[in-house]
Amino acid sequence: MKKVFRPFWSYDLPGTEAWLAGMAGRGWQLTQWNLLLRRFTFRQAEPVQLTYQLDYGPASRFKVASSLTAAGWTKQLQQGQWCLYKNDQQPSQIKAYPSRKDVLKRNRIIYYVFMGILVYLLLIALIPLLILSFSYSQNAPVRIQPSPMWAVTWTAAALAVLLLVLAIYSLIKLRAANNALLHGHTDMTKPPATHKPTGTTMARMKLGWMYAPDRLEQWLEEQELLGWNLYKVSLGGTLFHFSQGRSRTMHYHADYQVIAGEGYFELHQEAGWSKLYSSPFSLQKWTLWGREGQHSAGHPEQLYSDPLHRLKHARKIAVSYTALFLPIMLLYSVNVTAFVDGLIRDGFTPSRVWNTSILFLCILLFGLLTGRSWLYYRRLKKQ
Repeated sequence: MKKVFRPFWSYDLPGTEAWLAGMAGRGWQLTQWNLLLRRFTFRQAEPVQLTYQLDYGPASRFKVASSLTAAGWTKQLQQGQWCLYKNDQQPSQIKAYPSRKDVLKRNRIIYYVFMGILVYLLLIALIPLLILSFSYSQNAPVRIQPSPMWAVTWTAAALAVLLLVLAIYSLIKLRAANNALLHGHTDMTKPPATHKPTGTTMARMKLGWMYAPDRLEQWLEEQELLGWNLYKVSLGGTLFHFSQGRSRTMHYHADYQVIAGEGYFELHQEAGWSKLYSSPFSLQKWTLWGREGQHSAGHPEQLYSDPLHRLKHARKIAVSYTALFLPIMLLYSVNVTAFVDGLIRDGFTPSRVWNTSILFLCILLFGLLTGRSWLYYRRLKKQ
């Protein structure tokens, strides 16, 4: 018997499946697993060639379909929402595979959770680093206030560093695993390749449009009527490239999807919408769609025809950014209170005024961004 501990086996399913196949080829047959303890148990046997595939989903649906049975798949192990299938045929002879849909959805959820943790930790650390760098650049004295709770402080700092490392590692592994799971299929998340037109072009920057996407849609449509045709959006989604052409009536829609279904892109493209931009695999998953249509005053074409769906979509945007920025604003507010008390108690110095001003500006910025998202929701609600 052999027991192997793999703490992050579910972050790299293709790697785990290849590892299980390699163990079987060396004569180690998987007999049981304990997913809670991340432990796999093997027994010595004759070397065999096996293909493994892990599946995730409700336990009630783990019944091998007739098409999979005909392709040689059998269920070997099942625990909770995980199921392991094996196939003893040659890989080139396998014509059907279990669906990866729920696995990809699970990976995306975990990815966004760790991305949120990473962004949150970086934002928390950004302001103290800016304050320290400014203090050193101004040769201002840095005073360390003794605390009876240093053990708690250092423990919290160590846990934050460990969580940061775990988040970065998880994001790298999950992204690589999802790319491997999607290998061999058309990546519908990528916009089509574009080439720079030969005529007159211009580029315009729009920062923070995701907090008021209806303003962006209106601006793009106005540019099209003036004869500036959008042909490319930068990777970051803030720089829009236009070429001078004919005046046309275009309809744009900026869509926010935390977890986009596998058929999301195909569905809208079949309805006549063209994908012009899709944000990288990150916490903010924005897709910009466009479609040329006939002018209809007061009744613009929409990606979603149901007004209630569009209102829920706007509310989801506002809630998402509120959940992201509100804890940061509360934390910075506590720091501002401490800084103001220090100013009143110890007097004004350039470094103290600067540090307090930076925190105030950050609170104001996050507050304005959050407010813009709720104003967007309010505008749609009035419509």
